[in-house]
Amino acid sequence: MTADVSLQSIDQYFGDFQALENINLHFDAGEFVVLLGPSGCGKSTLLFILGGFLAPTSGQVLIGGEDMSRVAPKDRPTTTMFQDYALFPHMSLRDNVGFGLRMRGQSRKARHDRADEMLDLVGLLDKANHKPHELSGGQRQRVALARALAVDPEVLLLDEPLGALDLKLRRQMQEELKAIQRKVGTTFVHVTHDQEEAMAIADRIVVMNHGKVEDAGPPEDVYLRPKTLFAANFMGDLNRLSAAQPARVGDYIECVRPENIGPAGEVALGDAILENAAFFGTYHRCHFQVLDEVKTSYVAHLPIGELPQVGDTVSLFASNVVTLEVTE
Repeated sequence: MTADVSLQSIDQYFGDFQALENINLHFDAGEFVVLLGPSGCGKSTLLFILGGFLAPTSGQVLIGGEDMSRVAPKDRPTTTMFQDYALFPHMSLRDNVGFGLRMRGQSRKARHDRADEMLDLVGLLDKANHKPHELSGGQRQRVALARALAVDPEVLLLDEPLGALDLKLRRQMQEELKAIQRKVGTTFVHVTHDQEEAMAIADRIVVMNHGKVEDAGPPEDVYLRPKTLFAANFMGDLNRLSAAQPARVGDYIECVRPENIGPAGEVALGDAILENAAFFGTYHRCHFQVLDEVKTSYVAHLPIGELPQVGDTVSLFASNVVTLEVTE
């Protein structure tokens, strides 16, 4: 089962502090949505409102067209998976995965059959009789996912579920998580502060800051055509082509990504000296200083084989320049 989600005019206050301001979002059924932003931006607060752990100060939460704003977590068609997998150490994996079905009164055979189906989905059926301490971190994460999906939620909420994993395992689990979501078709709403993770798994990214939505759309749009300067900066490195003076809220400035600066392009930036460069595997990260009165500095990502010598003067150009609004 799966359902669409609508958040309508959501405000959330904690005393005098406004954690969320006028959130209006719609997620299609079966979408993989990632809420992305720095610590304290409101993304986990929004997830807790979706799960029913917080009641919004104002606004509505609709799941499958039904108003869930005052419905308890246990009565919502949602399941939440936290970073702490909270597996029962004394139970087998089969019993861990079937625990939610046991609480719903299902027979032993029915819940074991469903648990085995979910363990097979995450590639751990052969370990159904093992205990959690016998597994790696990535395997425990998959068991927690199987348990969350076993109750057949319409919407699965994930609060930084990969945050405790090392980089290599996290990347592996990103691929597995997306593959499983595509297979089951459940709507996933996933919270993270990791931009690379968001782009790897999301159908849609929602960039949040200070309780507001800065940008929302497919990963390619949010990265290549961001709506605000904050969203662009949070999604990766950025060069400002204008505004020698500090920009103010409401100003619009021209910006370009480092990979769009090099020896050819649509906009001439002038002659510049290569001050230093570092090798990053697939590109060289280069720092240039333009030979002008302002001594403008740019960061460029040059492909392998196109690196001048440190101290050389080159003509720099930019492509895919975007104009962005300053929102903070």
